[in-house]
Amino acid sequence: MKTDIRRIMALVLALMMLLGVASAVAEDDFAGTVTISVQSKKGVEEAWKAVGEAYMAKHPGVKVVVDLKPEEGYAEWVKAQFQNYEDALPEADIVAGNLAGGDRVDKTINYFDYAYEDDPYYDGEWNESIAFDMQNKKNYNAGTGAWDTLSVTGTQVLWFYNADIFAEVGVEPPTTWDEFVAICEKLEAAGYQPLAVPGTFQSFWARQIGWLAQIYADQTTRANIEIVRAQEGDYCYDPEVDGVFVYDPTDPHNDDTTYVNNNPVRFWRAFVKDGTIRADTEGMKTVWSNLARIFPKYSGGENFYGTDEDGAKTLFYQGKAAIWLDGSWFFGDYLNTMKSIDDENAEDKIEGLKKFELGTFVMPSMEGEGIVAKARTIEVANGFLSAIRKDVDHDDMVVDFLMFYSSPEGYSIYLDALIEARGVPEGVPLVKGVELEGELASMFANVTYIGNCQKGFGRALARGIGDNQEALRAWYAYSMDFLNGKITVDEWATMHQENQYKYAPDVLATNKISMNDLENPQNEPTGN
Repeated sequence: MKTDIRRIMALVLALMMLLGVASAVAEDDFAGTVTISVQSKKGVEEAWKAVGEAYMAKHPGVKVVVDLKPEEGYAEWVKAQFQNYEDALPEADIVAGNLAGGDRVDKTINYFDYAYEDDPYYDGEWNESIAFDMQNKKNYNAGTGAWDTLSVTGTQVLWFYNADIFAEVGVEPPTTWDEFVAICEKLEAAGYQPLAVPGTFQSFWARQIGWLAQIYADQTTRANIEIVRAQEGDYCYDPEVDGVFVYDPTDPHNDDTTYVNNNPVRFWRAFVKDGTIRADTEGMKTVWSNLARIFPKYSGGENFYGTDEDGAKTLFYQGKAAIWLDGSWFFGDYLNTMKSIDDENAEDKIEGLKKFELGTFVMPSMEGEGIVAKARTIEVANGFLSAIRKDVDHDDMVVDFLMFYSSPEGYSIYLDALIEARGVPEGVPLVKGVELEGELASMFANVTYIGNCQKGFGRALARGIGDNQEALRAWYAYSMDFLNGKITVDEWATMHQENQYKYAPDVLATNKISMNDLENPQNEPTGN
């Protein structure tokens, strides 16, 4: 376990005082700069600055710099930080690492090195101050794991609907995809655009359509866990976990990382060498055939691809579109927007904004060939804060700051400042002792949890493999062609398999896995 440098230094300084060597003890043992470069959203800058000021009051030798980046283009920016890592260390320390994909491998701090240390801002170890089980960890049970994204809110992707419009048209929330299509038909017949979902590249890659691609690919890939899970003799095998695992597609939590370890080498071998995992299955055709029943027809038609997220959300708020797809953080956005109607001083009021009651429903399940389980959704701990690895002393300082941020004191400061600046909490707090209040708390309390699809390799082939930019661009192009009726679903599937396979070597290299590693999947990959 990593030595607690802070405790040792404190003991040394105390001893020096007893011996008369030092007349004063510096309370702060950190010196340097912590730079936060996450996405800029309303209230986020104020929130991080409030946390930074509180931390600097405790540690005068530290300067916390809040250098937020625009949401548009952030993913490309953060990937570039890691791609240029070998040439020059980035100025940024804390970033949204999930959007860097495999480019961040071996370039971020592994929080497991600190997880079991005493947390100076909490009465216990760091892992005890947060919902540790919900963190995005790899091979945790087998002791070979990595944890490099800290998340302190729990969120879910779900459908939001205008309850007033639903009541007017006489429709109820769907439970199956067929019901969903039927509702869209009725809403359109009543003069409403059924869905407010953007069709930009950003939506396909990192937002709404990308979410749906992953969620519904999961309905057809659940059984792949039998191929990619750790086998006896594997470097990441835990007999107490993997030795008793039994695949059960009726249990949405069956393949949670708590219950089974995934071996990435087995996934890549199955896709690249054995062909036992493919991107052109009948199940994938079923998924995309179903998506084509509502996109782009019920989401703006020919305007679908030209509508960005702000434009789509505006249609929903204006009562022109009946259904909106987002994360549960939208609850706060909705409450702020409704309050702005009666606020004469509210900024950026939406033209034509109408008050309405908000309803929600979870992902309707698809049915058909290749579908093996009910729909789950993206139901994760959110935040994904990665710390760029530098030198040991600097890393200790950055992690100490994150310990403060994820403590009851630090996260309360963050939330209070965020809400005061009319920002939106991204989900239910996962920090012990911190809770939401009022209407927002009530809305989150009504969320139905159906299981998380973002784990293991079940949705690895849903979009562009490994979030490779070239693969993503190609996927966007042929998926648009399919949704527009220019190619058949069989042609789409052929192109999808070819696209994923074409860029697999690049993604393997990024993840430090070689073709030689695929010959012996039981061994920990070396990249050679």
